[in-house]
Amino acid sequence: MNCDDIRENDVIYRCIGDDFDQGILSCGFMRKRTADRSQYDFKIGYYSCFLILQGSGRFISQDGTVIPMQAGDLVQRLPERLHSTEIEPDGEWIEFYISVGYPVYHYLHKLGIINSDNEVQATRLTSDFVFDFAALLNSLKDAADERLPYLLIRAQELMIRLHGSVHYTQREHDDPKISKACQLIGSSNDIHYDMKEAAAAINMGYENFRKVFKAVTGISPQRYHIDHLMKQAKMMLLSGLPIKHVAVSLGYGDIYSFTKQFTKSEGVPPGRFTRNRLNQTD
Repeated sequence: MNCDDIRENDVIYRCIGDDFDQGILSCGFMRKRTADRSQYDFKIGYYSCFLILQGSGRFISQDGTVIPMQAGDLVQRLPERLHSTEIEPDGEWIEFYISVGYPVYHYLHKLGIINSDNEVQATRLTSDFVFDFAALLNSLKDAADERLPYLLIRAQELMIRLHGSVHYTQREHDDPKISKACQLIGSSNDIHYDMKEAAAAINMGYENFRKVFKAVTGISPQRYHIDHLMKQAKMMLLSGLPIKHVAVSLGYGDIYSFTKQFTKSEGVPPGRFTRNRLNQTD
């Protein structure tokens, strides 16, 4: 799929529950060819972000700060925050957006995944993201209502990749082999993933890989993987999925093994974690 295949608007709007701001799940591709597709003094009650695939423009924040926008930038529309997006009227603009309800934004922000301080952020993305976007869009179009919570998790995974806050750190980017290993480990949502596969993929012996990985990232490959799994677990739990489902999804043989690992990593068992977070207020 390339940008030439994208229609004027190829979008879908769904909602989990009856409250749009709380339960929206929407995504899609948008072409904006003319200046009248700009949005001034715009405000929404939920969270939305979009990746600019083509084109350029200006983002005007609530305090009047003007930030250039260009292809490759991730732009955030934060809940209840006034902003404007001014499109350069050259017919080139194409974006892919994802919108989720306010509670999802709230806990992703609390987990440090969404950085609300930067409404326009440059990304390091490859063309395969377009296929992932299209896959989410098509799945959301065809899904029965009871499948929406599962697609919400897929949308969150894409958002995490867009924000680049889970799989990469600056130190990892400095070593291309370890950066690739982090990507491989971070793409596995199974506790039984064999770290020797990551070592082999970057042509390193396992023992040397462990030493180099820890020297670059500060933690062992296994610890990195568990940290990734626990972040996935927290998202699933806060999305309302049962503990048993989360445990099975991450490859744990039983709830006890998962609960033991989660409690060791987070300091509280999964049930208490969910109750504590859902009871938090800004």
